[in-house]
Amino acid sequence: MNRIRLISVLGLLFCGMVVSAQTYDRMLRNNFWNTSDNVTGIRQDSVSRSYAELSGTYEDGGFRDTWQAPRGWSAGASTASIQHLEKMSLKGSFAFTQTEGYDMCGSMFIKPGFYPVDVLEFTPGRKTLQTYAFDGGISYDLASRWRIGAMMDFESSNIAKRKDLRHSNWRLDMTVSPGFMYHDGDFAIGANYIFRKTSETVDAKQVGISETSYYAFLDKGLMYGVHNIWTGSGLHLDEDGVKGFPVKDFSNGAAVQAQYKGLFAEVEYLHSSGTIGEKEFIWFLFPGNSANVRLGYKHEGHFARLDFGWNSGALDETVLEKVTFGGVTTVVGHGQNRIQTESGWKLRPEYEYVSEKVEVLASALVEGHMETASQMYPYVSAQSLMKYGADVRVKTYVGPFDLAVKAGVAGGRVNEENWLTDEMPGVQTSPYRLQDWYEKHMEYLTAPRLETGLGFRYSFNKGIYIKAEGTWMQGFGLKHLTEAGRFGAAFRIGYDF
Repeated sequence: MNRIRLISVLGLLFCGMVVSAQTYDRMLRNNFWNTSDNVTGIRQDSVSRSYAELSGTYEDGGFRDTWQAPRGWSAGASTASIQHLEKMSLKGSFAFTQTEGYDMCGSMFIKPGFYPVDVLEFTPGRKTLQTYAFDGGISYDLASRWRIGAMMDFESSNIAKRKDLRHSNWRLDMTVSPGFMYHDGDFAIGANYIFRKTSETVDAKQVGISETSYYAFLDKGLMYGVHNIWTGSGLHLDEDGVKGFPVKDFSNGAAVQAQYKGLFAEVEYLHSSGTIGEKEFIWFLFPGNSANVRLGYKHEGHFARLDFGWNSGALDETVLEKVTFGGVTTVVGHGQNRIQTESGWKLRPEYEYVSEKVEVLASALVEGHMETASQMYPYVSAQSLMKYGADVRVKTYVGPFDLAVKAGVAGGRVNEENWLTDEMPGVQTSPYRLQDWYEKHMEYLTAPRLETGLGFRYSFNKGIYIKAEGTWMQGFGLKHLTEAGRFGAAFRIGYDF
């Protein structure tokens, strides 16, 4: 791994011998097809740009989610390029990032909230995260009005917790998308197929014998679940015949795009099918569906974008039994119970103005999430979560200097209802909830906040640049979080070409 890291960094430094990430980003956002699902659309533009960058970041402060580090830093290297040739265009990128977080606990997943279940541990300690990512795509002129192409996006991550209850994770996120396009003058239409696979395995362990019992919590929805010693029944962290806590998700779908002059539209649909467990030990199933609509319009430096997304999903817990017959033990499934349902939507309007001396980007975000948890008959809990926010970013150019200022506000609200489906159930126990962690998590998501940022960049000759950024986020009206502020800083050195 060290050898791979060294080769990657040296390769990026070599590329640096050959312009500012800002120039590449502006080119990327100028063509709506560049950020669509269909890579064939990159040939709707003719500007070639590339960049290479080394970066370092630092964060500190108590206004954070339950799984985030009180303080941490990261260092990374990245490069990306879009090149247009006579009959084809090529797009690619590579990035490596190492992150160190201190006094971390809570979710054991690399991307908490991505899957419908979560596993939490409660011993603060250091975590090391490494992420490798690359993508590559090609668009080829098959005929005078027809293009074909394909894109692959790959990301691999691993994380290690260095203190009991320690754990190691491996995560994969891969998307493959072939597509085609028909274009004639100001009009273009395209379509593409989408296949995506994600997976992650949490491998927990304890070194030696300790007088302390380490506990974990399996969140099955709305922070209701199983709280037990980490090797205990129901947590699935230490099951015979299964390595770790494995999760897999496969998605299939398609997208359709259309453009007329400065107007662009894209519609995407995905169906996913996920499992938790492996072989005959499949503890949970989680099917899902999602749809996204993206609209864009540009005219003489003015850009308007509107993104709308919708998703729905469910979590089914299987009923398994180990049966021994003739000295052979097999696992028999007796069906599954639906213990969680969820749906959500997200709306993001955006306006951008670009000129030689100034850039202005104003955006807003409104999203709703509805979830129902029913893990133990006859108890049912339902939650309605609403989040909203808006921000404005202004960037101005004065000679070799760039100055960027950002200000934003955000907040939300959450409502919850609980009821019994049977008034006389005869049940003596109720579902267990990790109440204090739930309250902190909800407060972080919905608390009113103000975020400000300031960025400075200086461009040298031949495309080399340095860039420094600082952010401050302040929460208001807090009851459960201990601190109201969080600070972030970043320094970058790069090359645009």
